[in-house]
Amino acid sequence: MSRLSEIGEKEAVRRIQELVASRGATSNIGPGDDAAAVDLGVMYLVATTDILGQATHILPGMTYWQVGWTLAAVNFSDVAAMGAKPIGLLVSMGLPRDFASESLDEMLDGILDCCDHVKAELLGGDTKETKEVTLAGTALGTVGKKEILLRRGASVGDLLAVTGSVGMAAAGYHSLRKGLGVKAVEKAILEPQPHVQEGMALSSSHVVTSCMDVSDGLASSVHTLGGMSGVSFTLDYDEIPVDDEVLEVAGASGVDANELALYFGGDYQLLFTLRPQGLERLRSLLGDGFTVIGKAGPRGADNVIVRGRDIIRLENRGYEHFR
Repeated sequence: MSRLSEIGEKEAVRRIQELVASRGATSNIGPGDDAAAVDLGVMYLVATTDILGQATHILPGMTYWQVGWTLAAVNFSDVAAMGAKPIGLLVSMGLPRDFASESLDEMLDGILDCCDHVKAELLGGDTKETKEVTLAGTALGTVGKKEILLRRGASVGDLLAVTGSVGMAAAGYHSLRKGLGVKAVEKAILEPQPHVQEGMALSSSHVVTSCMDVSDGLASSVHTLGGMSGVSFTLDYDEIPVDDEVLEVAGASGVDANELALYFGGDYQLLFTLRPQGLERLRSLLGDGFTVIGKAGPRGADNVIVRGRDIIRLENRGYEHFR
């Protein structure tokens, strides 16, 4: 009998997907994308759920406002990756009996502020007694059937792009751990941003062919997106957007900047593909809010990064639970 520590989160999820698929297809979009999508006839109801656990997600020094914000943000990020407009959030809270009521108020303020930020509502939830703080959110949204974004759909020749920059959350983790005090990156990991407006712009453009959020690292997301679409990707190293603060933290903490940018995760940017002829259209909607970092190639080829004259295989790794 294998244990989760041996197979890891990805294999556990694959087994769940395989079991669900064995029960027969439906008109809904089920496990495998950032969120589920329920067929309502004229549109999809997008639904997703995400958990925060005290041991794995609540960093030392994190305020309960930031905990609440993060719970809402990571759920709305999945809604954004589907190109959907958020409706609201359900929250279930497992809390110890000695948990301070003031901390509960602070956490709710964070949840509500993030809901306000994406123009959604807190719809309800549940509370239970647990040994440690365990939080689960369920975010809902709607998207037109022709506008929904999925992890599959990319074709050979499509451009690969990402919103914002990568490596900020990783740098924030090391800044906090080393006491470097680099506020911009620390804010990135303590208060992740759901890119809802960008997701809605991507879906309305009708030129985006696949999309997902970068929660477990850019490299892992590239492999996932390519695998779902049946394509490979060639990335241009010099085009990968990395802010100066990430390089600063890498130098100060002795961590390779490539590890921060490619293999850590927690940025919650949107990674997507688009038809080359749609680039100008997307620029008119998002301006400089995204960067083209590569191109889709044929199935079976390695995902690689071109750095000068070197062609480097992109490893398929990133943050993974149970490992």
